[in-house]
Amino acid sequence: MTRKEFLSNTALAGLGLATLPAIISCTPQRMLYQPLELASGGDLKTVRGNVSRYTNKGGTVGIFETKEGFVVVDSQFPDSIQPVLDGISAKAKPVLYLLNTHHHGDHTSGNISFKDQKIKVVAHSRVPELQRLAAEKSNKLTEQRYATELFDETFAIDLGREKIRAYHFGNGHTFGDAIYHFEKDNVVHMGDLMFINMIPVYRTPDGSDSRSWIKVLEKTLETFSDDTQFIFGHAPTPELANGKKENLREMINFLEASNTFMLKALAEGKSTEQLLKEHAYIPGFENRKTPERFAGFLTELRKTLES
Repeated sequence: MTRKEFLSNTALAGLGLATLPAIISCTPQRMLYQPLELASGGDLKTVRGNVSRYTNKGGTVGIFETKEGFVVVDSQFPDSIQPVLDGISAKAKPVLYLLNTHHHGDHTSGNISFKDQKIKVVAHSRVPELQRLAAEKSNKLTEQRYATELFDETFAIDLGREKIRAYHFGNGHTFGDAIYHFEKDNVVHMGDLMFINMIPVYRTPDGSDSRSWIKVLEKTLETFSDDTQFIFGHAPTPELANGKKENLREMINFLEASNTFMLKALAEGKSTEQLLKEHAYIPGFENRKTPERFAGFLTELRKTLES
């Protein structure tokens, strides 16, 4: 290489190095926002990035902030969701979407508190009718706001650089179970497909089916990466309201053990009353000892496995 060629190449390399920071600085950077400030009530914690979870009364709420506004998953009750709405108002941004994971009142009763009719309410296609039937039984038909953006299998929300995708993998907890993936932060809200360290609410008329539930959770494990953070519908304490794949695997193991337990009881001709005298929890799962719910769980599980 001649001296002239060497100097020319060196100059070009130097130019590349000199302009690199300028190129990098032109790359759009993602804004990370400070969590909401709550004046009262509930426990709010950042899960990852711009996704937070809020626990108070009822199912765990997911909160996602973007430049344009907020996306909220589930609504608890009017009084318990109000601190979240007040915190959002303080940031002077609108709620863009309200996403319901299923129809149960502890996840949808607060829908009516989202007053702006421009808010898009999303749910699985079975949810409005199931919600209406439940409200009719409880004489609360006038206290409902129903989803109008409905889907059967998947639903995509495009917020520019932010993407959210909804999935319905089948019924497990209810006929209308939906999970929501905040793709950039890789956080999934599971709704009541995930109860941790508790006996789950199990109602066969609503669509609860332990066999299908297992398949739904297995599909979830296949769909998302090992790095995914999951928000759970219910937890005994706020710090357990989000976790990882290992918690979903534990839920699968619990449901499989419950099926084995009940099938053995059916084969031996044991009644639910006999089982309750002999057991306070599913063997091997003392961490899911929930006395007030155990009898109902066994009664409904029996219906599933007898069918």
